[in-house]
Order: sequence, then C-alpha cells, then structure tokens
Amino acid sequence: MKRLFLTTALCAALPVAAQADDFVVRADLTEALVFANGAEMTRSGSVMLPEGRHRLIVAMPDLFEARMPQMRGADGMRLGVPQQLQNHPIEEGALDTPEQAEARADVEAAEDALQAAQDALTEADAQIRAIETQQNYVAAILRGGENGVAMPEDPALVPQFLATLGAETERLSQERQASQVARRDLAEAVTEAQTDLALATQALRELRPLGTQITAYAVDVEVAAEGELAFELDYITHAAGWSPSYELELDSETGLLEIERFVTLRTGGQAIWNDVNVTFSTATPDRARRPSELASIPARIVDPDELRPVPMPRTPAPFEDAATVGIAPQSLIAGAAAPAAEPVIAVEERVGSLGAEFAGLSITYPYGDPVSVGPSGEATLAFDTVELETEMENRAVPRFDETAFLVAMVDNTLGEPILPGSASFFRDGALMGEGYLPLIAAGADVEMGFGPLDHLQLRWIDRSLAEGDRGLFTTSTTQSRELAFGVTNSGTEAEEVRILYAVPFAEQEDLDLEVTLMPRPTETDVDDMRGVNAWEVTVEPGEELLIELQADFEFPEGQILDWRP
Repeated sequence: MKRLFLTTALCAALPVAAQADDFVVRADLTEALVFANGAEMTRSGSVMLPEGRHRLIVAMPDLFEARMPQMRGADGMRLGVPQQLQNHPIEEGALDTPEQAEARADVEAAEDALQAAQDALTEADAQIRAIETQQNYVAAILRGGENGVAMPEDPALVPQFLATLGAETERLSQERQASQVARRDLAEAVTEAQTDLALATQALRELRPLGTQITAYAVDVEVAAEGELAFELDYITHAAGWSPSYELELDSETGLLEIERFVTLRTGGQAIWNDVNVTFSTATPDRARRPSELASIPARIVDPDELRPVPMPRTPAPFEDAATVGIAPQSLIAGAAAPAAEPVIAVEERVGSLGAEFAGLSITYPYGDPVSVGPSGEATLAFDTVELETEMENRAVPRFDETAFLVAMVDNTLGEPILPGSASFFRDGALMGEGYLPLIAAGADVEMGFGPLDHLQLRWIDRSLAEGDRGLFTTSTTQSRELAFGVTNSGTEAEEVRILYAVPFAEQEDLDLEVTLMPRPTETDVDDMRGVNAWEVTVEPGEELLIELQADFEFPEGQILDWRP
C-alpha cells in the first residue's frame, strides 16, 4: 500500500463540469495496513469512461468512518478531491458483486418457488371445495323431503336410482380423500419453500449488498480519450485493529518451547472485508509527534475556584516496552494477573511462514493469504510456529505455595521482539492456564511459569510455637524464633529443586539480629533482593528435605519488633 502522503499533484481539485455524466462504481476493499488501533485502507475499482469530464460516484459503505480520502489513477488522469455524498439512489442490485448477484438470484428463485407452491395449494383448496359442493348436493337428494328429489314412479327404476346415488357418493368420498392427501403434500411444499426463501434471504443479507440508497464519494475526473479508468481510493479509519496472542507448548523432557503465534483482527463499522491483502504493523500513528510545550509558571495566590486541573499522564502505546508501562521484571513470569484474552470467533490457517519487515522502530508483518472477516467483525489468524530453547528449574517457595512449580527461562533468539499479548500455557500437552506475555525484546530473557508439580509438596513449620518445643522465647528486649521449611518428593525419581526463602535482616543500628541456617544457602541476595536466599538441592524419591532457620533479635526496651516470618 502506498502511503497517503505520496499522492501527487494529479489529485488537484477540478471544477464540476456542466452537464457532466455520473458513473456509479463499486470499489472493494483490497488492501489494509492495520495498526493496533486504526488502519490505512485501499479500495480498488475500474470504470469505462468516454472522453471528457465526468463525475465518479464511488460507493462507500464506511463513508462516515473514513478520514483523509485521496484518489489515485493512471498517469495522465486528473482526479478531483473526493466529496461526501449521502443517500444517492441506485437500482437494486446495480453494484452487486458476482457472489451477491448469485445470492440475489437465489432469493428471486426462492420467491418464485414459494409463489408456485402457494398457487398449487390454493388450487387444491378450490378442488376440495368443489367436491364438497357435490357431496352436499348428493346428501340433499338422499334426504328427500320438500327440497329433495322424488323417487322414480316406476318401481323397476328404483334400484338403478339408488345404485347411482351410492356409486356417486363413493366416488366423491374417494376424490375428496385423495385431494386432502395431495393438499398435505402441497402444504409441506409451501413450508419448505418458505424455509428456502428465509435461508436465501439470510445468505444475501450476510453478504451485505448495497441497498437502493448509498453513501459515496463524488470525484471529478477528466479523460483525454475513451477507455477504462482504473483507480485506487486511500483513506484512514479507526474501525480496525489487531492484537497478537500465543499458545506456548513446553516439552518438559527436552526443554523445547514451541510458540504458536496468532493475530486477532478486529473490524467495525460498515466496511466489508473480503479477500483483503492485510499487513499488520506495530506502528502507532496516533501517538504524539512532538514533545509538550512549556510556558512560564509563576506562583500566585488564587481563589480555589480558579484552580485548573493538572494534566493526567499520557496513556502508553499498545506496543511500548514493558519497562515503559511499569511492568516489573517479576511480572514477566506467566500466571500473574493480566488483561483478559480476546474472544476467538474463527481461526484461519495461514499458508507459509511469518516474515517480519523492519521499518525503523516499527515492524510490519505481511499476511500471506487474503483475509475475510465475517459479520462478527473478528477473525483469529494463525501466523506461524517458532521454537526456542529453555532452561528449566523446579522452583519452590515454601512460605506461600503448597507445591513447587516448573519455571522455564527463555532467551528470545528469534531476531525480533515477541509482542505483548494473551497466551495459553501448555506443558506436555496439558493446559496449565492462561496469562499475558509482556513485550520481550530481541535478545532479552524472560521467565515463564508452566504449572505446579504436585509430587513436590512444600512444608513450612514454626517450631517456636509447636507443642513440645521450648516455645517462643521473648522478653521485653529479645525474641527468638525457630522455623523449618522444605520439600517432600512423593515421585519415583530424584528431583533437582531450587528453594527460595526470604530470611530477616536488620538495617537499624539498635536492632541486633543473628540468623542461623542449616544447611547454608547456595545463593544469597537473589536478584539483588536483600535477604532472599536460594538452596539448590536434590530430593530423593520419598525424601523430605527441611531447612532449619533460627533468628535471634535484640532491641532496646520500649521498642516493638516488626517482623513476620
């Protein structure tokens, strides 16, 4: 797609020619450069024009969502500036696509079939009424009396008379029965025809054909000779956007992480997305282009009513770095609270692989296949699958968790960033939960959680309060606590476990603290967090491994110790 600012002077406005002919044309959406919020759209069309000045009426269902429209044509064509046109009348079906024309023909055929079935049913009803009239006449004859028919005077003719009446009664009963049976079939045919018409009408409605009044752009055009004019209409809209999502599958035996990447394309408004060439971009054209202006701000005394509100901080862009938007490193571990995942309406398989194109700080992802979006306004597209190597550890935090968890340390070696988005986490084919991936820059590393390890049960014991122990030792100036924490392996194989625990530390001169740990930690001040220690241990099957902690505090009289183990 060409950028809107690359259009040439050929798009200069033209005066409206007197008695210029109007040509109503259709221009379908063919290309879209989609941002996180918004898109650059391109519609393409063609029309046969005679020599002279004319006016193109380009149908625009999304007229009121379009901004900065510009028209492009072949060299030598002078095209005017698009002007909005509302409620322009056209013949029904005049701008149908081949699919819409076929669907409209199906509706017309279904209407004809329904009319024929209803006519046949009406004829059957008339036939039944005629038979009933004859039956009523025969019944009147059989009743005799004043309105009936007299018996023959010749006794020899009486049997013949009665036989004729009996035969006629039987014939009429049989014909009525047959007609009623036929009517039931015809009534069913009417019902089926009504269903067919409803389905055909719904199919046409889903194709969203243009009606008998359209919104459009009116564009003046001048051609030097008769011929076919091919043109493109570019504009910007906010009625589109995209977001990435992921399915992450970890093989706990090999440590291989398979990342299946998806893009959810969201469309709104009246534009019809049918076989559109789509490119996804991380650019954010709606961001501020320049820094804020500063002015002198003297201090004054003013009335409270004259105070102006302080401007709120700006909203971060959708694809800014995690640190910029205030995401702490710990939040890179999957499983933390995250924005809800977008609903998936339809998944389309993509042929080929994802090819990122870098343009400065922005990245574009051309999608290899034309994209169609249904009436739901949302489609989830399968992009590609990539693989990364990981280092795994069984991480245990006994004070807060009941089990250890499998954590994978991942280096992004893809050569491109992994964009932020919702994610589903699988371990060995089992769903471990859903979460959110922040932006992972190329070459950066991140930790991802892949669920609990139920065979590694954690324990935390406060021996100071346990019955039978010496209890909590405390005076007005001292306090002593004994704790134990660790892990039990109920599995059948030995497991390497990394145990983390935050032991107390003192920063005040008046607080004396002595901490004893058995065994000693493998690492102290993990990730520069003071007091956070780590133990790298091997736990055999059926073994319970405990770490003993004793903390002795001494502080001045009248002070209160603020520490919770």
